[in-house]
Amino acid sequence: METTVFKPEEQLHHNLKIVEGHLRRPPQQQDSQGTTTQKTYLPGNPRIGLDDASAIASYLQRELLTPDLNKLSPHLWLVAKQDSSHISPLTEQLVRGRGIIVTERPELHLVWFDNHVFLKPLPKYLLSHAFWSYYLASPTSPIPTQTRHELTQAAYGLLRSYAYLIQHKSDYLLATRQETRLISPKITYGAFTQFINRCYNVSDDFVSPRYHFGELRLTRLNFWSRVFLGKLNYQKVEWQYGAYFARYYAPILFVFGVFSVLLSAMQLVIAVQGVPDSSSGSPWWTFAAVSRNFSIFTLIFVAGVTACLVSMVLVLAGRELMYALNDLVRKAWGRRNKGERLDINGSC
Repeated sequence: METTVFKPEEQLHHNLKIVEGHLRRPPQQQDSQGTTTQKTYLPGNPRIGLDDASAIASYLQRELLTPDLNKLSPHLWLVAKQDSSHISPLTEQLVRGRGIIVTERPELHLVWFDNHVFLKPLPKYLLSHAFWSYYLASPTSPIPTQTRHELTQAAYGLLRSYAYLIQHKSDYLLATRQETRLISPKITYGAFTQFINRCYNVSDDFVSPRYHFGELRLTRLNFWSRVFLGKLNYQKVEWQYGAYFARYYAPILFVFGVFSVLLSAMQLVIAVQGVPDSSSGSPWWTFAAVSRNFSIFTLIFVAGVTACLVSMVLVLAGRELMYALNDLVRKAWGRRNKGERLDINGSC
């Protein structure tokens, strides 16, 4: 898709113009004497000059590309639902008890764990039609073709994700509040809605492989990154050893408690076996018999509870795996049928 998804009159950032074949920012009045200044840097980053194509290309690669997730994309069906629209609006994120953590790292955008979700703010330059026309959508762009293609796909994916994140005015108010500022509060809700509605029509064929999926669970990413990327973690959650090892206290104590109960019950059964039969009918023998039966009941109960917990884990994991496999097969058939239709149409 060598074009922009929005029209010039729909752009939300108006401070970039193409003048005599160069991308420029219009002069701005600075004081009452009429002194003007000409800003020559990329909106949002004074370190990057508008004419420095190599610096802009490198910067955009850092700000937009998701190489690890693209590499992991054939296996992301193990991590999340295979649906690019599987993105909850901002208000729904709060309903699910998730706090918004603002990040500038594109590979953390839409990644969630426990009660937090990472979101990357929309860069101003992606809201400018002139920027798209000059750097991303033009075949004469100073950015190399392959790099430009990858950047365009990533930019489309990022824009489209906001079409799902902000669906109501309440989502817009959350996005523009001081604590997050995912988009500029200078942008009105009506203008943003008109702009972002265009992004609903962007299909998966024109976005990065990462954006074929929506929200991603960090715990699963960390696990499968060890398998497919050879990384210890996709993203660390705890940065202190105490917090890291605290995660294992509960399961270790649970296992320790189960084995303690089992060993105690087994020891009691063995001890009761030593009570002589000659004491049959005595209060002590009756107590020993009750203790033995209770110990056996305890062993059976603990074994049953453990089996139930293991079964629940297996059933839940199996259900998710079967759902993911069915979805994978369905999408594969959909792509195959789409390809057959294209072949038929092309031969006519």
